[in-house]
Amino acid sequence: MHLNLETVPAVSPQTTILDLRFNKIKDIQPGSFRRLKNLNTLLLNNNHIRRIPRGAFEDLENLKYLYLYKNEIQSIDRQAFKGLVSLEQLYLHFNNIESLEPESFTHLPKLERLISGNAQAAATCDYPSRLQGRSVATLTAEELNCEVPRITSEPQDVDVTSGNTVYFTCRAEGNPKPQIIWLRNNNALNMRDDSRLNLLEDGTLMIQDTRETDQGVYQCMAKNVAGEVKTSQVTLRYFGAPSRPSFVIQPQNTEVLVGESVTLECSATGQPQPRVSWTKGDRTPLPNDARINITPSGGLYIQQVVQADGGQYTCFASNNVDTIHATAYIIVQAIPQFTVTPHDQSVLEGHTVDFPCEASGYPQPVIAWTRGGSPLPLDRRHVVLSSGTLRITRVAAHDEGQYECQAVSPVGTVRTAVQLSIQQR
Repeated sequence: MHLNLETVPAVSPQTTILDLRFNKIKDIQPGSFRRLKNLNTLLLNNNHIRRIPRGAFEDLENLKYLYLYKNEIQSIDRQAFKGLVSLEQLYLHFNNIESLEPESFTHLPKLERLISGNAQAAATCDYPSRLQGRSVATLTAEELNCEVPRITSEPQDVDVTSGNTVYFTCRAEGNPKPQIIWLRNNNALNMRDDSRLNLLEDGTLMIQDTRETDQGVYQCMAKNVAGEVKTSQVTLRYFGAPSRPSFVIQPQNTEVLVGESVTLECSATGQPQPRVSWTKGDRTPLPNDARINITPSGGLYIQQVVQADGGQYTCFASNNVDTIHATAYIIVQAIPQFTVTPHDQSVLEGHTVDFPCEASGYPQPVIAWTRGGSPLPLDRRHVVLSSGTLRITRVAAHDEGQYECQAVSPVGTVRTAVQLSIQQR
């Protein structure tokens, strides 16, 4: 003290009491007391300090007593006292402080005494409204210790019909006590606009005489001067008078190739919303097969179709009023494949030769033969048997050449070629 200091001097980190009274200090720079973690008492009264900036008391986590009275302080940054978690007493009287924001003291959980009044100007609260006009010196620690709201009970989804009463629960804690605001589809509900809406004392939203316009997404917001918090969104689903199911989309007969995927669409409406299920054939439950699934809309989806998936399928739509059903067929088509293929042959002139050729598929393919890309000669010596075999009787030298067997169906054609050689006698 009385050292005519104009700035804060450097002192030992072990200092516990720092007396800087009766000097000429005008400014406290951020970090001026950095690393003085052991400081217990700081006396800065009777100087010429004009403002307290953010970070002025950084690192003073163990400071209990701070004396700033009889300076020329006009403004205090709202973060100026942040970090003073041990501060118990703060003296600000006899300064020129014009106003103090409540946030200035929210970082002081242990503050017991705050003296700020003086003959020149008494600092008063401007916000929140409940403390407006109050002298800062008269505020209690509880009034300065605001808590952000926290939700303690959340609302749940609800299904309603016409004329019901619905309760959406919302409870929150905080200091000051949070205000409860309800939102529907992200817009604040105005209870004055609709007499059916009531906000109960505990924050619960009561909706009476429910109607279709009430459906939507609801959310509760708890708000105070320290902040706000929202619950998760919940849904009010409205259902009219009970009604029997009716199909919106009915399944249709569908053709599909082996290995591909197929969907039989089926969806229904009704009150309550009908449940859709499927059977195969004569009301047989669907097989437990990972390839077969029911889509969210109610359709039957089959992946990697095999021949056995073909057949009749029935879609059922059921609610507690009635059950309806509709039937469709899956027709599994298969590209032709040879099951018996002919081979090159060499025969003696005048003999008979058979070229067997058989194929499977769905629809069943038709066997056709050509020679050199042209139809077979129209004579009795070249005959295609019902099995698909090409028979040539009394072969002659001019019969020698390449023959091609084709398996033909609406979904595809496959071919295989053979060579006929004639041996002279």
